[in-house]
Amino acid sequence: MGVGLKIKYFRTKSKLTQKELALGVCSVSHLSKIEHDIVEPSEDMFDIFCTKLGINKTDIYKEEELLHYLQLNALNIHKLIRSGDKEKAILLYEEITVKTSLNDWPIIRIFYVLFGLRIALMKKEREVSFELYEEIVGIMEYAPEWMKPYYNRYCGLYHYMYGSLSQSLKLYKEAEKLTPESEIEDIYYQLALVHHMLGEYPMSTYYEEKALELFARRMDYEQCVNCQLLLGINYRKMGNLEQAKETYLSILKKVEPLHNREIIAKVYHNLGMIYSDEGKLSETVTAFEISMDYRDNDHARVKTCYAILKEFLHDADETNSKKWLNIGERISTDLKDKEYLIKFQVLKYKLEKLENDPIFEHYMLTVALPYFEERSDQQMIKEYIKELVRYYEECRQYKSALMYLKKLL
Repeated sequence: MGVGLKIKYFRTKSKLTQKELALGVCSVSHLSKIEHDIVEPSEDMFDIFCTKLGINKTDIYKEEELLHYLQLNALNIHKLIRSGDKEKAILLYEEITVKTSLNDWPIIRIFYVLFGLRIALMKKEREVSFELYEEIVGIMEYAPEWMKPYYNRYCGLYHYMYGSLSQSLKLYKEAEKLTPESEIEDIYYQLALVHHMLGEYPMSTYYEEKALELFARRMDYEQCVNCQLLLGINYRKMGNLEQAKETYLSILKKVEPLHNREIIAKVYHNLGMIYSDEGKLSETVTAFEISMDYRDNDHARVKTCYAILKEFLHDADETNSKKWLNIGERISTDLKDKEYLIKFQVLKYKLEKLENDPIFEHYMLTVALPYFEERSDQQMIKEYIKELVRYYEECRQYKSALMYLKKLL
């Protein structure tokens, strides 16, 4: 970061306008050129700027040592997160922030916010992630080049989890250009996940196969299984149910002897989805219930709970529908999970036979559909547009039905 950009950072932080900082020193246009590192300030100008901003002039030129320290430890934190050693990553992050707490340079704040965002995402701290993301977007212009790949990856993950899937795709595509070969499989895997959520299953499969090949070469067993899980989902979405089933049964043979509860839960959840597509209610519910038994946290449990509820609703089983709706609403409320709060509310309207009531239309138009449109979640957008088309046809509002039907084409 040049001297001019540092001046801009501290001016912005001090909430001074260019006019206020330039007063009695130089013209506003000249200060603008300094802040854009087009020209350098004279020694006298620089002294006055530092005095006005309350910063130590000599410290500005001592940043290289700090940059090297942060760059090394950024890599160390990133490696710990990649390897799944969450506790060590958090401890190292906290150690660095304590050591540099008395330093007021922009690079410290950027480091604190960017890696704090990654740790908040790892811990699934939704509100903290929102705040840190908003801040990092506003200060990344002051970041050195080596921080840009971390920004693309971590903000790409933020958007995948909580924001816009289209923005996530854009950031991961940027990361694909900047990520070294030693880590590119991680980017391929994330691109596969984002394309999947966007409903682009052939592209998801393309990236998943590239990731799987590299994970297999590196003998990363856990990630190979994760890749196979997503491939199975893609096969199902593309109508290849037998291929999907074979993929899941193959995974089970590998993981059941190892008692890997998380993977077993995921496999049974997805087998339940296949049985549902085949119209096999008993097998579907059994698979979902086995998945629930293996789920060890509510973030995973809420997804299977939602799938079970949809199955019982489809079968017009009111008693079991109410049971699973109550469980799902409690879990999503405890988690403050807006996505599933919306999903369960839509199903609640259907259970209460209000899907032809104007209250249903209002909720779909003002809450449900806008949320998933902002997320670019094509699967849910299509599902809810179909619901609106059905609603308008039932109410004989054929013009509105046709308008939404066109959005599906």
